[in-house]
Amino acid sequence: MVKKRFLYRMLTLFIVIVLLYSVITSSIIFYKSYQMVDAQNNHSNKLYIEQNSNYADFKLRTAMEFVYKISTLQGLIDYRYSTDTNYQYIAKLYNELNDQMQGFGQLGFTFGITKLADDLVITAGGTYNIKNYLNELGIDAEALNRLQQMEGPFLASNTYVVPESLSRKPGNIVMIHQMVNSNLEPLYFFIVIDRVSLLPGIADNPKGNFYLHTNETISSYIYDKALDSDISARINTFYNQESQENMNHLRMGSTINYIHPSKVIPNLNYVYSSTVTSFGAIFAQIWKAALFPSVLLLLLGIVMAYMATRSSYKPIRQLLHFLDEQKGKAAPAPKEQSKQIHELDYIKSSIEQMYSINHALQDQLDYSIVHLREDFFRKVIYGIANDEFIQENLSGLQLERFGEDLNIVLLECEGIGALDKTVPAPNLTLIFNTLIRNMRYEYGDFFTLPLDKTKYCIIFARISPECLKQIADTVVHTIESELSLDITACISSTYQLGELTSALQELLRMSNYQYATHKVLTPQYVRDLEEVVCYYPIETETCLINYVNSNELGRAYDLLRNLLDQNLNQSTLSSVTLSNLKHSILTTFKRCLNTSGTTLNQFVREYPDILNEFMEAPVSKFMERTFALFELVFNYCNKDKFCLESSTASQIFIYIHKNFDKDLSLTEIANEFNLSESYVSKLLKNSLDINFKQYVNTLKVKRAKELLNQGNYKVHEVATIVGCNNTNTFIRIFKQYIGVSPGEYVKNLSHL
Repeated sequence: MVKKRFLYRMLTLFIVIVLLYSVITSSIIFYKSYQMVDAQNNHSNKLYIEQNSNYADFKLRTAMEFVYKISTLQGLIDYRYSTDTNYQYIAKLYNELNDQMQGFGQLGFTFGITKLADDLVITAGGTYNIKNYLNELGIDAEALNRLQQMEGPFLASNTYVVPESLSRKPGNIVMIHQMVNSNLEPLYFFIVIDRVSLLPGIADNPKGNFYLHTNETISSYIYDKALDSDISARINTFYNQESQENMNHLRMGSTINYIHPSKVIPNLNYVYSSTVTSFGAIFAQIWKAALFPSVLLLLLGIVMAYMATRSSYKPIRQLLHFLDEQKGKAAPAPKEQSKQIHELDYIKSSIEQMYSINHALQDQLDYSIVHLREDFFRKVIYGIANDEFIQENLSGLQLERFGEDLNIVLLECEGIGALDKTVPAPNLTLIFNTLIRNMRYEYGDFFTLPLDKTKYCIIFARISPECLKQIADTVVHTIESELSLDITACISSTYQLGELTSALQELLRMSNYQYATHKVLTPQYVRDLEEVVCYYPIETETCLINYVNSNELGRAYDLLRNLLDQNLNQSTLSSVTLSNLKHSILTTFKRCLNTSGTTLNQFVREYPDILNEFMEAPVSKFMERTFALFELVFNYCNKDKFCLESSTASQIFIYIHKNFDKDLSLTEIANEFNLSESYVSKLLKNSLDINFKQYVNTLKVKRAKELLNQGNYKVHEVATIVGCNNTNTFIRIFKQYIGVSPGEYVKNLSHL
């Protein structure tokens, strides 16, 4: 009885230790999970308010710039200096305001102008008296009284934002801007902004609410509820104390409030109020996921406690047995002792094995299937994967649907560097995937493969050419309108999975025909262009771009004039050839802008008419229009330069694909990218586990097979086309990779 009681006490002690260890471990896990989720929510909320406040400031800045532009109109100046109600001046101001509003109406703004003295408000929609206009806007007359009486920081920049308490139309946000002149009556601008246009809710967060706030609440987004009075009072207190730098992060009760001051209207704040992450909510989210590991850990601990109890009790049991029987009895046999040691070693080795298995599982989880698929397609499209590798990985990566009939869309984005200066760089892969999935077109499946920061390949399975063209048009239009990026799309022909290298080469050749008037290029469109011939050597384009970048205007003028003389002096210069020449020159100017860190879209926004004048110029005016456009491009490129970041490895791969059919060397690539040969060689080796010479020879052999399959070329002609000046060297390389010589390969084709 004493023996069993002692054994149970030992077992109870070990179990208590296991329980205590399990509780401590589980508590640490839950607490760390809470910290991680809280940090993620805090970062997400800060990013949300920053993006939306920047967007709202952009709209407000546009509206205020329009006010300053209107203030310079001759009609407004005449109206302001008139001492009585002059309807001729009012009509003139109305017409000029109507003309100016044609370009800004679609942005969600309307404007009204008044001197108050003549009781008239002039808008693009007509004239009103003050009372009727305020009723139309849904605001109380008290707003004007406050503007006239208000002084100090709440009337910063002479602009008053009408609060929600004085507005009966929640759909409008009204700002009243006062323009003061010591010799004249004050002039008032009513700026009416559509609430949805100011903040369209591009990243709505259902856990919180977004507010516009001065000393009172202006508008409430996401949920129609008022800002807590304590928070409003705290903001006003900080504002009066001129301590706004401490207002960006306020915790009050169960809410956390992020305040972002407007950079356009100094007394305006953007407030995002969200519930503080509660430990109970996090516990409710993860307890089910953590239940099974916790129970498993507890059961394992109990089993280990039981085994440890038995192992620890064995020498005690032997000692009690020794005392019970007689003194001088021999100690436990060596075999029994070795068995005890073996049991302890077994427990130790089991624990170590479990740790190793957990580490292996964690490594596999980190290297997810998405990265494996991306690596698979990258090797296939760069020509590294052989047929055996493709077949082995298709089923394992669940890519059987990509086995045949594939088309590739190559998307090239320009202007990302300029976008980075105002908002965080967008995840274009996620944006492309979301856009395509939201389109109701019939296709098998697709996969987005980023080549570098500006180039993306979208691989489609089993899709019709019409559907593919519509998808490309929609993606280009959406990205250009919403992100202000200059984007073009090239659509390949239909290829099999093992032929994606040829598809990439086709797309790179097509990318040389990117014109301002054609954002989506198809194989048929490019073939039509290639039939039209004009004098435009690639060396001329390269030199012209270099002269622009090095600010050598004289040399650039001479080179461009020689190019135009060579084409315009042709007696057979047709309208089609002239159009092709215009597109070629425009493409060169576009590349000049790109190398200087700007895009053609940015240039066109600054000079909206010059491009149409160039494209519509007849032969007699063509040279004059060309030089006029070139001068603007040259000055634009040299006024402010910056470099877009790019993936060096992907740029090198694209350069190899464009030039592998020449006598390409590692030295030439190193000089092209201003790198050392050893660095380029190591970069290629680390990227796709292949050396430079093997990669170039692989591309040469694949291109040679395509030419031999056509049956129109002899072996020595194919060798010259793929960049092998020595036919014997070509035959040796071909046999090394294919297993047979080119002649035997052609004979085998004839027997099929």
